[in-house]
Amino acid sequence: MPKSTFFGLPEERRDRLVREAIAEFADRTYAEASLSQIARRARIPKGSFYQYFDDKLDLYRWLLTEEAPRRKRAFVGAAPLEGDFWARLETVIERGMAFLVEHPRLARLSAAAADPTADAEVRGLHKAICEAGAAELRALLAEGVASGAIRAADTSLEVATRLVAAVIGPGLTDVVLQELGAELHDVLASDALREQLGPKRRRRLARQAVRFIRSGIGSDAA
Repeated sequence: MPKSTFFGLPEERRDRLVREAIAEFADRTYAEASLSQIARRARIPKGSFYQYFDDKLDLYRWLLTEEAPRRKRAFVGAAPLEGDFWARLETVIERGMAFLVEHPRLARLSAAAADPTADAEVRGLHKAICEAGAAELRALLAEGVASGAIRAADTSLEVATRLVAAVIGPGLTDVVLQELGAELHDVLASDALREQLGPKRRRRLARQAVRFIRSGIGSDAA
């Protein structure tokens, strides 16, 4: 966790440090990333870094488990969630894809952390990230149950959360990559590929995903 001295930095200096740390971890593996490089890019003495974080792992963990999710929540939440539960879910899914397009470094950072690793220091972060994402999705689906959009009698919220996460996570990612004819890391590194994932395509894919989810757990499903 950041120390109080980090939050006491002038906003411009604090933002620069975070921006350069995200860039360093997005462009390199955790093992390859260097505090010296982050300090150089952020134009601060390396020694002063330890006034703000305990070590490299402390910074990396904070970026992945708090800062990146906070920025994604703010981005997704900036779009008005209007209509019924299913329309709101469609907006959330579309905005999730838009986040990938507009914030590729943060998306690369999260994707890298999700990759299997032999590095004992960071191995546990993947589970923490997945569980945090599941908690947010579970809360959203609970709203669907409360509103009557999702069948409550025969649908376990925990099971529904895991299944929906698979649809809008790995499942939807595979569909996007198949349509673009590229690998995830290629998409995250290429402006031209991300431009192909424009608003019209995102809305279509989000609509298809919601239609599939609704057919399985919706209260009006056959």
